[in-house]
Amino acid sequence: MWERIFHRSHAGLRTWLAQRLTGLLMAIYSTLLLCMLLVQQPRTYEAWHALCDPWWMRIFTLVFFFALAWHAWIGVRDIFKDYVPAQRLRSVLQLVLRASLIGYVVWATHIFWSI
Repeated sequence: MWERIFHRSHAGLRTWLAQRLTGLLMAIYSTLLLCMLLVQQPRTYEAWHALCDPWWMRIFTLVFFFALAWHAWIGVRDIFKDYVPAQRLRSVLQLVLRASLIGYVVWATHIFWSI
């Protein structure tokens, strides 16, 4: 059954499901971060560093950034498909978007693992 659902003929379902799962991951992370900020109330650099320093927080943050990039890719790609009729322009815009999102994820990874 799962093979049939995730087959190429159900690409719309797959992207819909990916949008929902990445949105759920981002909501869970945001709730966790908000709770941590309310409890710890970091006001100095050292307090922020202590908040972001544990390995599990770094992992969750990177998962958040990967989910954010994937979520943005799917959403903006579909917008380009709907509103940019010229194939060449759409390809260029998608290439710029893809490069930007990869750059943002690499940048976030560098920041959180160099703390």
